[in-house]
Formats: sequence, structure tokens, C-alpha cells
Amino acid sequence: MLLALRLIPLGIAALVLVACAKTVKSQTGETTLTNLAGSEWGIQGQDEPFVQFGAGGEINGSGGCNNFFGTYELNGERLIIGPLASTKKACMGPKMDQEYKFLDALKNAHHVQATHKAMVVYAENGDTLLELIRRDWD
Repeated sequence: MLLALRLIPLGIAALVLVACAKTVKSQTGETTLTNLAGSEWGIQGQDEPFVQFGAGGEINGSGGCNNFFGTYELNGERLIIGPLASTKKACMGPKMDQEYKFLDALKNAHHVQATHKAMVVYAENGDTLLELIRRDWD
């Protein structure tokens, strides 16, 4: 009985610490996303390229010159982007190069770390492919 009375304050203190930790984490906006459905991401300071993740596993967006679409699957941090198809407009110079790099990065995505404001897409070897910001965040 005496041991139980000594453990009660420790248990209460532990619960208070856990509750505070969860509150701080959610207030900083650093909660990890486990679902990308309904979100739109782009490169900071640029209108294009961008990517949208749909609720049914569909993905679409713009590479800066052409629109693209395809499928995706998110299992934890593992991101699988299925075959992508795109329109076939030709753009000149840097815009076309930017599009190739963006679409290539999406096709080579292996895993992702995302919060409600930022996303980093990684290759299988851990190299950073894309650093994106949330575009539909209000």
C-alpha cells in the first residue's frame, strides 16, 4: 500500500509530461503527415512545377510546361509513384530542363518525410530529390 502511494505522484508526473509533449509538437506544426490525399506541393518561390495528391491514389500536376497524371501509394514514409503520363507540348530552354528534372525526381521517389508545411522526397539511396512546400495550406 505504501509503495502504491509513492508511485501515484510519479504516474501523474509522467502523464503530465506526455500531455505537454504532444501539445508542443502539434503547436509547432511539425506533426508528420501519414496521408497526402488532397494536398498540393510546389517548389518555394515558383508557381510551377507542382504536384497534387488525390484521395483515390491519383497524382497530377504540372512540370512547368506539360501537365502530368498517374498514380501514387504511400505506406508510412514509403512513396511509390506509378507510371506518369503527360501532355506533349514542347517548351524552350530552361523550362523544359526543369520539367525533366521534376518528373524524373517524382519517378525516382522512394520515400518521403512530410509535415503539414514541407515535404522532402528522397531517392532509394537517401539522396534528396525534391524539397517542396505546401501550396494549398490556408
